[in-house]
Amino acid sequence: MVDLGKLTPQALKAAMTGGTEEWGMRGSRADHVMYVEPQTARKGHYCKCHCGCGGKAKFRLMANGICMQEGCELSLRREARG
Repeated sequence: MVDLGKLTPQALKAAMTGGTEEWGMRGSRADHVMYVEPQTARKGHYCKCHCGCGGKAKFRLMANGICMQEGCELSLRREARG
């Protein structure tokens, strides 16, 4: 069972919209609500964004509590809107 008090605001909104069944166990772009949330730097740095902007991948695209992709905020919001 998911502890809704520990979810980020973006994750909580997606959980309330799409449900919490299989939360954190299976993520699908087709079956679940996608959302974008910021991520913390790993080992003190961020990876490079792959969209071509040359920026840092400071955000992640999530579906059902599972990370689908990392990138800049603009590219991931476009992907989530999809």
